[in-house]
Amino acid sequence: MNDHGHDHGHGHDHDAVSVTAGDASEPGRASFFFYLAVAIVFAVFFAFDLFEAISNLVLVPQVFTQNNEFYRENGLDGLVVSPPWVPLIVGVVVPPLAFVGAIVVGRRRELWKFTLALFAALGLVAAVSLTLTAYVTTV
Repeated sequence: MNDHGHDHGHGHDHDAVSVTAGDASEPGRASFFFYLAVAIVFAVFFAFDLFEAISNLVLVPQVFTQNNEFYRENGLDGLVVSPPWVPLIVGVVVPPLAFVGAIVVGRRRELWKFTLALFAALGLVAAVSLTLTAYVTTV
C-alpha cells in the first residue's frame, strides 16, 4: 500500500513539474516581464531628459529676465529678447512622446525590436535635446 502511495506521489510530482514547465515556457507572462524590465530601464533615461527639459523651462526664462533687466538698466534696449518658449516647450514634450511612440511601435514585436525602438527613440530625444540646447544658447 505504501508503494502504491509512493508511485502516486511520484506521478503527482511529475505532473507538477510538467505544469511548471508549461507555465515557464508560456510566452505571454514571462516575456511581459522582460518587456517591462526593458521599458523601465529606458524610462529612467527618458525621465532624465524630461527632468533636464523641465529644468531648462524653469531656469532659462529666469536668466533671460535677469539679462533683460541688466540691458534695460544700462540703456541696451536693443539686446532685450524674450525667452525662446517654443524650443523650451518642445524639449519638455518630446521625451514622453518619443517614449510612448516607441512603446506603441515596438509592442507585439520581438524583444530585440522593442528594445531597438526604444533605443532609436532615445537617440531622437538626445538629438532634439542637443539641437534645442544649441539653439537656446545662441539666442
